[in-house]
Amino acid sequence: MDSKKLQTLFPEGHFSDEAATSDAVFTFTTDQGFFLLEKERLSPKEQQLIELLMPQAPTENPARNHQWYRILFDGEKPVTTTPIRVIQIRIRTPRAFLQTEWLAEIKDMFLQLADSFFISETELILVEEKADTNYPVEEIFGLFQALDSDFDLYTQVFVGAFHHESALLAANFLEERQIFQQELAASTRQKEFPFTRSAISFFINEPIKESPLMNSLFREWFSDPEMVAILRALWENQGNVSSAAKELFLHRNTVLYRIDKFQEATRLDLKNMDDLVFCHLLIAVFSEQ
Repeated sequence: MDSKKLQTLFPEGHFSDEAATSDAVFTFTTDQGFFLLEKERLSPKEQQLIELLMPQAPTENPARNHQWYRILFDGEKPVTTTPIRVIQIRIRTPRAFLQTEWLAEIKDMFLQLADSFFISETELILVEEKADTNYPVEEIFGLFQALDSDFDLYTQVFVGAFHHESALLAANFLEERQIFQQELAASTRQKEFPFTRSAISFFINEPIKESPLMNSLFREWFSDPEMVAILRALWENQGNVSSAAKELFLHRNTVLYRIDKFQEATRLDLKNMDDLVFCHLLIAVFSEQ
């Protein structure tokens, strides 16, 4: 929730590192922690409106029986200081499937799983504590690919960052959730959403799309689909020309020739990581997925 808008609407409220424990105070999770608002400072109509917009009562939402749901969505104080990360999973093709067996497989795989719960029919939350046995992000994606094959599912998986500051868990999770939702809206075919790549997309895409300069450079530099493919391969292979050529089934000299022509036209140097990163961002933002 936008902290500035809340402060403007309710100047009598204040920010805190901890959620309120009293029923006489409304607690909002924001990008700056928790915003506390005493109910007695509001009119009855304002209280009714806020209550309508607040999360449902516990009896109406089974997920609230999970403590980690209340920590992440309601701002309840965490019971552990162990760093955690949240893995968000969207089942894009909801239908009858062996859900109990699927969840059992997930719990067997994630040895440090603190909690798991559905927040809707198509969305699962996994809360994982940090330990030496945590899987690398790419291995997590591989595990869900295998499960999709075994259970005839199509899942999209967002792996969040590990968070150490327990007081900010709810606010950090809220922002990660916003990042994942935007990524889902932008790509219906993508299955894997690592935190770093998704965060770059979330914070950079829109400003770049609105820039006349960036639009112009993309049209001038990347009109050739074959050069776009070469640049993508270079990026994925950390600038290694031989590996990029092998991936594209092209001779190394052919790739070098095309790179030289591109650099001559743009005055860029693709051995310079800043130039390669810039090309990658323009292609990622403007190319059709």
